[in-house]
Amino acid sequence: MQTSSQASALALPFDTARSVRAGRSAFGWIRAGLGCAAAIAALVILAREGMREEAAPTAIQPVKPAVLVAPAPAWQAIANPRPHYAIDLPELKALSQAHEARRHANGGREDKLVYGVFESDRPYLRIALFRGPREADRPASFFLDLARRAGEAGLAVVRSGRAATLETKLGLLEAAEIVLSDSVERRCLAFRLQHAEIGFSAHGWRCPAETQEHAMPACLIDRLAVLPAAEDAPLKILFAQAERRRNLICGPSLEPKRKTA
Repeated sequence: MQTSSQASALALPFDTARSVRAGRSAFGWIRAGLGCAAAIAALVILAREGMREEAAPTAIQPVKPAVLVAPAPAWQAIANPRPHYAIDLPELKALSQAHEARRHANGGREDKLVYGVFESDRPYLRIALFRGPREADRPASFFLDLARRAGEAGLAVVRSGRAATLETKLGLLEAAEIVLSDSVERRCLAFRLQHAEIGFSAHGWRCPAETQEHAMPACLIDRLAVLPAAEDAPLKILFAQAERRRNLICGPSLEPKRKTA
C-alpha cells in the first residue's frame, strides 16, 4: 500500500502539468486579445486618416476652355457677282432689279434675280437658278420646296392650288397658283424646273399687277437666257439647243443672229 507521502509525490507532477497547460491557455487568450486590439487600433488609425483626407480641401484644377468648331456653312455669298442669266420680258423692264449669287459647299452656284417689290401693286418676280450637283437636303416635293424657299425670302405660303406641268424650251415646268404673305397678301404663280442631265434648276414665283392676270408661265422660262459671264460651255449648249424648241407665242428668238455674207 502507498503511503500518503508517496501519493503526494505522485500527484505533484500531474498538478504541475495542469498548471502549465492552464498558463499556456491563458497566454494564448492574452495574445489573441492583444492581436485583436492591435488590428482594431490600426483600423481606427486608417479610418481617421481617411476622414482627414476627405476633409482636406481638394486643390482646384484649372479647367481648359472647350474649343467649339462650328461646321462650315453650306452656302457662301459671292462678293460682287456678275449675273449669269437675264430674262427678257417687257413687263420687267420698268421694275427695280436686284441680283445676288452664292456658292454651295458642293461647288454649285445659285443666282437670284428679283424684279419689283413684293409689297406693291406692280408685277413682282423672284427666281433662283442653280447650276451644280443636287443639294442633299433639298425636298423632292414641289410644295415642300416652295415652302422652304418662301421661308428663306421671309414669306409664308397662305394657300396653294393644284400643281400642273407645262412644256418649256428646257423641259417640263411645275407650276401652281399660290397666295404669299408677309405684311400683305399677293396671289402669285409658283414654279419649278429641274434639268437633271446637266444639274440645272430654276424655282421661284411671279406675281402679276393687281389689274392683270397671270401671264403664260412657260414664257418666263422661254425668255430666259444665259449671259457670256457664265463661262459654262455645257449650260450654253443646253440653252442654244433649247432655243429651237421655244414656243413662238412667247416672242422672237433669243439666240444671237448669225451674220450673213
